[in-house]
Amino acid sequence: MTYSSQNKAAVVLSNNGVIAHQTDTVIGLACLPTEKLLLRLIRIKQRHHQKSFILLASSLDQLNDFIQLDTDTLKTLSKATQQPTTWLVPAKNNVSQHLLGNTNKIAVRITNHLAIKSICDQVGVIVSTSANLSDQPICKDTQQVKKVFGPNIDYIDQNQTPGTGKSSTIIDLGSSNILRE
Repeated sequence: MTYSSQNKAAVVLSNNGVIAHQTDTVIGLACLPTEKLLLRLIRIKQRHHQKSFILLASSLDQLNDFIQLDTDTLKTLSKATQQPTTWLVPAKNNVSQHLLGNTNKIAVRITNHLAIKSICDQVGVIVSTSANLSDQPICKDTQQVKKVFGPNIDYIDQNQTPGTGKSSTIIDLGSSNILRE
């Protein structure tokens, strides 16, 4: 993602849009964490309301409105990880059930991906999900994204810095159980 594409993505997100972009892992869809946009993302992906989403942030401070922070949580989330790691942490009471799915925990990742950090620095925390229809393979490139989602999304970033190509590790912070490697 070039600097101008990051700015374009941030503008589209700020105007209540949904974008396709490269994350630190796979190509994803993103929006701001509002109820209206979460419902739109659910419709676009044709997914069940019980599934949760991930919040991507450039810093721990951006997550303050969403997660319950205690000293242990703060220490763990502040540590840099070698690979993209998503943490399930206790959510604050006011967090949308559409973010949580059928739990009281929220999935969060502080990203090291420069393009995503830049977007989050401009608009704050973003909701993220892989670019695929529910229970279908993840889109591998922007051509596939265009074919699958077409006019249902507002911006597709064409200048993408590759991620790892695989989904992030997910760890439940409370139990330390690895839910996905």
